[in-house]
Amino acid sequence: MTLLGQAQTGMRSSTPKIVKISGDDNLKVVYRNLGNNHSYPFMWADTVTMSGTEVVVASGVKFHGYDLATYGNVTATPLGNPGGYLWVTKDTAENVVKVHCAASYEGDIDVKYMIGEASTSRYIEAIYCRGNSGASPSLP
Repeated sequence: MTLLGQAQTGMRSSTPKIVKISGDDNLKVVYRNLGNNHSYPFMWADTVTMSGTEVVVASGVKFHGYDLATYGNVTATPLGNPGGYLWVTKDTAENVVKVHCAASYEGDIDVKYMIGEASTSRYIEAIYCRGNSGASPSLP
């Protein structure tokens, strides 16, 4: 109990901040509230129609110094059989994100975006408990 109330140390120098997030009533968007009536979307989704072997899914998206091609996680899921591999490429110099297909694909793709700095599993494991009690969640 001696560590109760003590901040975490290391890469994460303090306890995680409480952040207000809001969802849109109609759009597939989750906003992060930065205070003073400033919010920006950090998670959103879209359905993109692909015709051929590649399609641009985002271009020039940037919030508070975080451009999507550098700091984003983009996941693409075809809504049909693309007939080949599907992958995402990011051009960090031009801030353009594309989805490519090994075969020509005519159909829709669900694309999910999340913007922010990369987190590794060691950061996620470190926030399971406060202090050094060794407590961890019981996951299936």
